Amino acid sequence: MKQLRKILYAFLLSLLAIPLFANAQTSQEPFEIYAVLWRGETAVEEGFRDYLDQNNIPYRLTVRSLNLDRGNAPALVDEIRFAKPDLVYTWGTGSTLGIVGSHDSETPEKFIRDIPAIFVLVAYPKIAKVVESYEKTGRAVSGVVFLTPLDAQMNAIRAYRPFKKLASIYDSTSSNVRINVELLKEAVPKAGMEFVPIPIGLNEEGKSDPASLQELIREAKSQGVDVLYIGPDSFFARHGDLFNKLAIEEGIPTFAATEFPVKRSHSLFGLISDYYTVGKLAGLQAEKILVDGIHPKDLPLAQLERHKLWINVDVARALNLYPPMNMISIADFNDSGYE
Repeated sequence: MKQLRKILYAFLLSLLAIPLFANAQTSQEPFEIYAVLWRGETAVEEGFRDYLDQNNIPYRLTVRSLNLDRGNAPALVDEIRFAKPDLVYTWGTGSTLGIVGSHDSETPEKFIRDIPAIFVLVAYPKIAKVVESYEKTGRAVSGVVFLTPLDAQMNAIRAYRPFKKLASIYDSTSSNVRINVELLKEAVPKAGMEFVPIPIGLNEEGKSDPASLQELIREAKSQGVDVLYIGPDSFFARHGDLFNKLAIEEGIPTFAATEFPVKRSHSLFGLISDYYTVGKLAGLQAEKILVDGIHPKDLPLAQLERHKLWINVDVARALNLYPPMNMISIADFNDSGYE
């Protein structure tokens, strides 16, 4: 009997040891992710990290920034080739084209083509030739679409007030912004408004000059413009405070198509994709590639199902331009600190 108990005891111990051994065998090394940003970290990266952490996906994230200059991309391409990460993450059109290039590039050897990649904050991925289509990207690249459709933006603008003339004061040196202006030329008249495109003056270095903004806003006002539009324009990430301050002084509201101007630099309102949520959606895309083994070319671009109508109450107060009652129940409100 004692011998039988010993055998049973040894057998039970062996059963208990099996899962411990299995866990040790299946423990996974962290996925190596190499992120190339345009101007430093944003809430997108916070959402991306949180998604991976909350879903227990092991990873190491190396972060680099182009510091607003695509000329810095070739050195990072070399660094990525040496590091051989499991995934490349790029923020913005400039970073994405600088690292992975266009799908029809005549010099593919200059870019990362053989490592899976995802992008965020690329305004027009198909027009910019980052992907062939939203459904089938045609290459080892997928990502997240973040801009709200233009017709929805126009509907939000008209719902706030029956504005008659919309102007875009824009950075003509940005390809993204030039695309946006061309699309606005069709979308704004369809919404029953007149469109006035106004390029920002250039300085001696050939860059858009913030010193010209006051004159341009006054020019827009003299033409009867009653709302200003801020599209996917990184110029306003740097000079949005000045632009919106000058617009408020002239009594003209501004509408933003992206988070930064409406949340941080006193635009009156905007219909936006929340950056943090975009980051979490990028985390889901990363999971599908790294964990589920889906090739990016077979992974459709992800899109948010809902967008946020954001209104700055302090700016509405300064302009004496309060939202209509039917917007109050669906909008998110913020005090942007404007005085």
